[in-house]
Amino acid sequence: MEIEPEAKPAKARKPAVKKAVSPAANSGAKSGNVSKESGTKANGVHADDILSTIPDAELPDAPEADGKLNYFALKSRQQNVAAPTGSVELPEAAPNCLSGLTIVFTGVLPNLDRDASETVAKQYGARVTKSISKKTSLVVIGEEAGPSKVKKIKDLGIKAIDESGFIELLTRMPADGGDSETAQAAKRKREEEEQAIKEQALAEEKAEREREAKRRKVAEQQAKLSRESTQKPQPKRVIPSSEKLWTVKYAPDNLSQICGNKTQVNKLRNWLLKWFDNAKKDFKVPGSDGSGVFRAALISGPPGIGKTTAAHLVAKDLGFDILEKNASDVRSKSLLNSDIKSVLNNTSVVGFFKHKGDKEHSVNERRFCLIMDEVDGMSSGDHGGAGALSAFCRITKMPMILICNDRSLPKMRTFDKVTLGLPFKRPSEVEMRARLLTIAHREQLKLEPSVIGKLVQATGNDIRQIINLMSTVSKTQKVIGHENSKEIAESWKKHVMLKPFDITASLLGGPIFNPNSGSTLNGKLDLYFNDIDFAPLMIQENYLVTRPHVLSQQEHLQRVANAADAISESDRINSLIRSSEQQWSLLPFHGVMSTVKPAMETNGSLVGRINFTSWLGNFSKTNKNMRLLQELQYHARLRTSTSKSDFRLDYVPVLRDALTKPLLSEGEGGIPEVIDTMDQYYFTKDDWDSVLELGVGNKTGAEVLKGIPTKVKSAFTRKYNGMSHPMAIYKTGNSVGNGGASKQKVDYEDVVEDDTVKDEEVEDTGEDSGEIDPKKDKLIKKLPAGKKTAKKAKKKAT
Repeated sequence: MEIEPEAKPAKARKPAVKKAVSPAANSGAKSGNVSKESGTKANGVHADDILSTIPDAELPDAPEADGKLNYFALKSRQQNVAAPTGSVELPEAAPNCLSGLTIVFTGVLPNLDRDASETVAKQYGARVTKSISKKTSLVVIGEEAGPSKVKKIKDLGIKAIDESGFIELLTRMPADGGDSETAQAAKRKREEEEQAIKEQALAEEKAEREREAKRRKVAEQQAKLSRESTQKPQPKRVIPSSEKLWTVKYAPDNLSQICGNKTQVNKLRNWLLKWFDNAKKDFKVPGSDGSGVFRAALISGPPGIGKTTAAHLVAKDLGFDILEKNASDVRSKSLLNSDIKSVLNNTSVVGFFKHKGDKEHSVNERRFCLIMDEVDGMSSGDHGGAGALSAFCRITKMPMILICNDRSLPKMRTFDKVTLGLPFKRPSEVEMRARLLTIAHREQLKLEPSVIGKLVQATGNDIRQIINLMSTVSKTQKVIGHENSKEIAESWKKHVMLKPFDITASLLGGPIFNPNSGSTLNGKLDLYFNDIDFAPLMIQENYLVTRPHVLSQQEHLQRVANAADAISESDRINSLIRSSEQQWSLLPFHGVMSTVKPAMETNGSLVGRINFTSWLGNFSKTNKNMRLLQELQYHARLRTSTSKSDFRLDYVPVLRDALTKPLLSEGEGGIPEVIDTMDQYYFTKDDWDSVLELGVGNKTGAEVLKGIPTKVKSAFTRKYNGMSHPMAIYKTGNSVGNGGASKQKVDYEDVVEDDTVKDEEVEDTGEDSGEIDPKKDKLIKKLPAGKKTAKKAKKKAT
């Protein structure tokens, strides 16, 4: 973090006539030849002087005369532009030579990669943005630049240079950006930041030494007591800071050290501070922030952003003793009732034994705070745990802080109305910058500030992973700079399992198939392997809602046909993978044909919403219809001699008309004819509904039943239930009762029985005795309790 000495330019040039001066350069007036900070004579070179000597780039004309932009034609042209050759190497410039400049890159550069150019600009101190504004110093423009950016360049009069102009700018700019006010202000800001980091590091080192001295003193006192006592307990080893993990060593000690989410942390602290006051009001008064009605709080957000740390620090700061349960603990309904429910109204025993010299918290003394971490991690092994925990949030007599990663899960909806929602966001690069630089300074690791953004992007804003990264790199290297940042970021890139909707959006609507994107076939297959079951189904559902970047409708139709052929072929490949042979080696080929190739053919702009796959619902409906058809054919077997498919094609349409037309034409008068037809084929009332449900088009059950009056349907049901009907074949089955699935039996294979113990008589439960449970038989109807009561009341009345 040392400031490198200011370098003088190799060759001084006289300022030429200005062709175009950026607004940012105009706003920064020359500060003369004397630096305000040091008072010594400066080099007298300004960025606007150098920019004025660099030729302006030729701006393209407006693409449309009427001002309307053909977006799809622009995308098609951008895809056809040749990728950068990479034949030109950027020169090594002076340190922070672009300091004070705000640069925008647009279009495709002929030789330089756009991302690499932006990285170099940041390396030398420039501020790189994506949009053009009045604060923009210059624009580096390439082929097929965006029309809106070209228009802003002309309207605001901003300096625009090409690739060669950018290389010349790097070559000629002096160290620290020259003498302009913006460059000097950026320099002062860097120096102030470095000074603040040094002071913060010294303060943390001092506090750490004090904590270690206190721990040693406590250890010595415990050792002295153990020598005086008759028992000799094992002395507790104090781990020095040098042996701790960096994530533990540099974990925040107070609320001010937490990176990001300051508003939510303060809201959590205020809620916990006022908890007992709200308890006296029975949580009926919401308060100014609306948190006074909640007995529990729910912190949600992605991992590695400090949710658990914030909960512990807030509780510790207010004097609470913490009881924590996480995913390693079994948290089923029965165990929560036996363990957690008993402590919801307890006080902390630790509070009774605090020393008088300890920090006093008179309000919250001897109070617990229950922290339930990874609540959304409750799986099937924690049966009923989420519901029981939600019930505790309504009756608890102690504060409860719940922590989860994804609050949008269906099982988390039970906490919506009983907890105070505190969503945590990923900390930004600006919020993590000072903390990371402080850690690097304390560990003698040179971390260039301009590469922090690349590390943040690679790890998904996970500060815990960045600290682990720095700890690992420090063992072999002492520098994280632009030379090795790309390699480090690639090796530490955070692999996050994408959801089906994210996979579909990336494949169908993203720039992944752009020749300039740099995405490989393996990178596209990685999206498929994120979810090999849902990715093909989502592509098949949504490949028609895109508009490829093609110029003709015929070409669009041809691409859709190619995608459909690929999906059809992938279905044959999938049958080989899922067959008895289980040829799983075909998975990459299946990924190409089912996901990558259809997406490549139809990739473009999404013209509609991404829909969830309908195949699952249709597959479930098909299985249901097959089961109904099997049952119909089974009952009518004595009257028919056809296969199941022939019965569906030939018999069902005729039976549908025979079982509904009398009711439609004659009303209640057609009921005997319908019942007679049902008895001939040994159909039950459920079979009548099944025949209607197998209809298609305007012959579906819902459409047919609309034409039958409710009075006729009720009369038909009553008359059918009041009669006896022939039943040639009926299989009762061995269905499961109201108790749910059968319990697992204990395996006694390796148990040696004691012959001295007499065998107890086991009562036969009737499970294998051949007896039939009346509740499981559809033909046995239980008389409703209301009818019996009504008959008794009628007898009393008479």
